[in-house]
Amino acid sequence: MATASYDVVIVGGGTAGLVLAARLSEDPNLVVAVLEAGEDEMSKPQFLTPAMWPLLANSSADWAFRTAPQEGLGGKELTFSQGRALGGSSALNSYLFTPTSKLNVDAWSQLGNKGWDWPTFEKSVRKSCTLHKLDSTTVGDGPVQLNVSDSGSGWTKVWTDTLDTLGFPLEDPFSGRVSGSLIIPQSVDPVKKQRSCSANTYLTAASTRANLTVLTGATATKILLESTSPGSIVAGGVQYVRNGMTETVKAHKEVVLAAGTINSPRLLELSGIGGSDLLRSLGIDVVIDNPYVGENLQNHVVTGVTFEIRDDEETLDPLLRKDPAATAAAIEAYRRGAGPLASSNIVASAQLPLPSKDIDELLSVMENTKHAQVTQNCTRAFASVHESFIRAVLTDPKEASGVYLAAPAYSPFDSDNPAYRPPGNHFSIVLSLAHPLSRGSVHITSSEPDSARGNGGLVINPRYLSHPLDLEVLALHIRFIDESICHAEPLASRLKDPQKKLFTDMRAARDYVKRTSKGQTHYMGTCSMMSRELGGVVDEKLRVYGCPNLRVCDASIVLIIPRTNAQATVYGVAEMAASLIKESL
Repeated sequence: MATASYDVVIVGGGTAGLVLAARLSEDPNLVVAVLEAGEDEMSKPQFLTPAMWPLLANSSADWAFRTAPQEGLGGKELTFSQGRALGGSSALNSYLFTPTSKLNVDAWSQLGNKGWDWPTFEKSVRKSCTLHKLDSTTVGDGPVQLNVSDSGSGWTKVWTDTLDTLGFPLEDPFSGRVSGSLIIPQSVDPVKKQRSCSANTYLTAASTRANLTVLTGATATKILLESTSPGSIVAGGVQYVRNGMTETVKAHKEVVLAAGTINSPRLLELSGIGGSDLLRSLGIDVVIDNPYVGENLQNHVVTGVTFEIRDDEETLDPLLRKDPAATAAAIEAYRRGAGPLASSNIVASAQLPLPSKDIDELLSVMENTKHAQVTQNCTRAFASVHESFIRAVLTDPKEASGVYLAAPAYSPFDSDNPAYRPPGNHFSIVLSLAHPLSRGSVHITSSEPDSARGNGGLVINPRYLSHPLDLEVLALHIRFIDESICHAEPLASRLKDPQKKLFTDMRAARDYVKRTSKGQTHYMGTCSMMSRELGGVVDEKLRVYGCPNLRVCDASIVLIIPRTNAQATVYGVAEMAASLIKESL
């Protein structure tokens, strides 16, 4: 079989990869190929129906990764979902579309990434979407359709009014500076009431172009690196497995890795780009020695609290318990484009600072642990920059250290059975650590590529709560829920026992956080965009150091994780990358 050749080969047809494919193929003179390990799932109702997204975990469209045992969480191994289908995680995970903060993007820029400033990045995020507002007006004309809606029988208003009582008004999630409640846009088409992701927006618009080829079921196993002269390395193509056969494609101009925070560093190491000690120990020829490949892994830690509420309140609990009447009513409502199946049901949110009385204690914790274990998995220079960023967040009353989601249903935070649903009505407050200082790594353990789902030949260790400050911040936010939010109106009058204190002291709060916390699906940082000296893998043009025609474009390039879920940030990164690549070709 003759080897196919293209101008640009994109590895990964996920959130970022399909943005790149669509934008680059706008030039009819540029021949583009996409290699995606998964399949096209967009015709299946379980992928399109908003409320069904939790059922997609561990499906064939999920890489179904797992972490190494997490010492900070009592030795637990955690499974997590990453998209393995056209659209990637935008076709698999939840729908929340929350842009990052100005402070976060400015931190990227200040680390030497010219062009990655807030105005430019905000423009890129907005370019990706069309926002349909509650008053029926729209903002923007991008491919991804965003729907702003209230759900949960008025519980969103209960939440926003409660936060307003505490001095945190409703704010604009696109403002770049939030310290209050939010109604989060979700990537759900407001007309079709279906998932809106990169596969059925960006790719659909580009799918008829003769210069774009998309291969599904094609798992990349190696970047083909060539030496054109002493000290000069180029990416000549990609090796992949499809239908049990190993094949290759050539790239005349560029190879772009858009395989995600886990698989992009995996492919670099399998191809000979990584730490020389690791590669040699596995029998892999070192092409480019960079020990920072796979390091600086960051993710949000999530916990929360569930409260019993009055029996006369309406919640989603009957539907989650699969009550026949509630299920039938939800199906009938969805036929009309309404009801709980038409939404992710989690749009009530908040991004909040801690009370000023707690800040001095946190800064003391940071100072006392500054040179302990905190510089692992990154350079000491970057650790110092990261700590300065966290200090700026904590000391600014308009910057959030905790991200909250509210849902009118039971959530099994403190249960060993994630499917358990008790009787009665409930209200859950989910809490995420906005800016973790804990950092981990992703590294291969074998020179043999594994095209199957899961962790074959790979160890993923996010090192949750390995930095003491992370535990303190989460514990203080948990106590804020317990001592303030659940006692504020109008929420308090709906709780069965608003006076009950769950956490009598910080020790109880810390123990609860360690027992109940899990990781989210927001992994970033393993191919960080910063100088080689600071610990970078790619430069500000997303070019891999030592190989100028090999780029990385996905969440792995994000050097300091944003405070919210990854969707909006990855779309922004991909739109930025598409412009950068177009300018250079």
